[in-house]
Amino acid sequence: MSWSEAFLAGAGNVFSWPGILIPVAGTLLAMVTSFLPGIGNASLAVLVLVATMSWDPVSALLMFGALTGGATFMGSITAILFNIPGNVSSTPTLLDGHPMARQGLARTAIACAATASAVGSLFGVLVLLAVLPAVQPLLLQFGPLERLLVGLWGLVTIIAIPSSSRLKAAAMTALGLLAASVGVDPASGQPRWDFGLPAMSQGFNIVAVMLGLFTFAELVEWMRKVHLEKAGPATASPQDSTRKGIRAVFQHWGLTLRCSAIGTLVGMIPGVGGTVAGFVAYGHAAQGARDKSSFGQGDIRGVIAPEAAIDAKDGGSLLPALAFGLPGSEAGVALIALFAIHGIVPGIPMLTTQLPLTFTLIFALLFSNILTSIVGVALTPWLARLRDLRIDLIALPCLIAGLVTVVQVNGQLFDLYTAAGFGIAAYFWRRHDWPRAPFVIAFILGSLIETNLTLTVQLVELGRVQPLERPAALVLGVLIVLSLLWMRRNRTSGRKADRAGKAPDADLPLGAMVIVVAGSLLAIALAGGASYTGYAKSVAAGAFLLVAAVLMRAVMQRKAAAPTGFWWTPLAPPPAHRLPLWIVAALPVLVWATGLVAGIALTVFAWHAFRAGRPGAKSLAVAAALSAVYAALIFWFVNEVADVALPQGWLWQ
Repeated sequence: MSWSEAFLAGAGNVFSWPGILIPVAGTLLAMVTSFLPGIGNASLAVLVLVATMSWDPVSALLMFGALTGGATFMGSITAILFNIPGNVSSTPTLLDGHPMARQGLARTAIACAATASAVGSLFGVLVLLAVLPAVQPLLLQFGPLERLLVGLWGLVTIIAIPSSSRLKAAAMTALGLLAASVGVDPASGQPRWDFGLPAMSQGFNIVAVMLGLFTFAELVEWMRKVHLEKAGPATASPQDSTRKGIRAVFQHWGLTLRCSAIGTLVGMIPGVGGTVAGFVAYGHAAQGARDKSSFGQGDIRGVIAPEAAIDAKDGGSLLPALAFGLPGSEAGVALIALFAIHGIVPGIPMLTTQLPLTFTLIFALLFSNILTSIVGVALTPWLARLRDLRIDLIALPCLIAGLVTVVQVNGQLFDLYTAAGFGIAAYFWRRHDWPRAPFVIAFILGSLIETNLTLTVQLVELGRVQPLERPAALVLGVLIVLSLLWMRRNRTSGRKADRAGKAPDADLPLGAMVIVVAGSLLAIALAGGASYTGYAKSVAAGAFLLVAAVLMRAVMQRKAAAPTGFWWTPLAPPPAHRLPLWIVAALPVLVWATGLVAGIALTVFAWHAFRAGRPGAKSLAVAAALSAVYAALIFWFVNEVADVALPQGWLWQ
């Protein structure tokens, strides 16, 4: 199929009836969740991934393109109106957007952000369309060596630009590779770290891991009500207008295009994400301005720059995903998982036989970005009147839906145990600045790296591959070296980030628990003989040593600070998080003992009975009624819809 035919086929998938309803629904869903502070894009992406596993590839890509495009701008509205970023990437926008709202220019700021977002998105998509044909000849030269180097480049970039400590990022990368190694050795076929359990011999299910890392870990912190304070005066400024905000983007067209280019380029770097793009663009706007004093005080250029970059990065981030299978951000990991589930192969197939699917994803992204900007501006007057956001009300339904669906995928309760275990671990990682993105990206790339490392070594030994004679390998090698040099050049800022953690004392108890796990797996590998290759032993040893380095640094920091209290005290969660944490931890035990339906019914009962403290007669009655409703719905879904035969609970055997 030619590019023009694939182009028209992709556009037809998006703009046909009733196909267009899917990106519209995905956009509206992403807008709602992005407006709610604390609900991450990755959490939504994983939930939708689980819900769309039975869909056809075109419908699934329509939904994911819409989620990617719709998940950015609404977070900026929250940032402008209430000084609370709806998502992390919206943080740069509030620096000048919220001061504008306080000056009575909320409509101007939002209209400006919406227009800059639409322009940035269009710019990113146009660059992607221009670059894709040029990438195809490069991909034709790819063999095991190049695929290995692509995987290594992805790991290096995610460590080079961490969200917190570079040492923690390296440790989490090694832990992700270690988790990916659980299962069967791809070369020898021997089981590794399966502990005699048939389910573990297949490795950790990627959907279950992502559900735990990005959904269960997040929903524990959804147990709150967000109170919103109005940003500006009771009446808007006479100068406040939607038209003024739209016009400002084109008055500063040079800045808009430069920041769109910055966002596109940053998006092409695997694992970086929109937050980096937004801050880089904001810094460019501030440094390039003649008068820098107005930035941070309500300068409209401080809204244009990050918004154009953040939405332009969506188009750029699709390049590594489509061409190399490398995620551009945490939410991009769900897209890579979607490819695997639906048999979509990144690389040459996405630019040849599956090219219509590529254009379907691109057009869904562009349509969603534009629709989000239009709807967001239209809803601004109503959104500004909101005062309370009851995020806590959606936590339990999301937990139950995720649990039931992940069990339905393979019909194995082990996937539920996996999701719960990784969810509890990720909660503490997230709360104490152990970055999850390096872990999950390494987990995704682990199989790719190990398989192609084995093939590359064999081909080099046979003389079939000469690394210095392969141009694509040399280009990738240069990119890896540049990433390492970037890491070295910015070691000072990395050390500052290392010292700026929210609760560095928590690294001691958290590191102690992680090193016990890593040390145990290393001991098993060293004693396992031929079942564990040099790669598996090296990964386990690397994870152990890097976590040990984090632990040693935490010990030295604790001695220097001379804190009071027990060494494990900083790990204690706040009171509002304890009930959902206990429930997530107890859920696998309840399901094992009583079965899926009864276990979830008991979970629902405990959630509603004890969330307000000591239960009364009324709360117990409501909890019992809701647990019965949930039990009936789950029983119907498992037996009539999913048609999955699950094992009975231990008590009924």
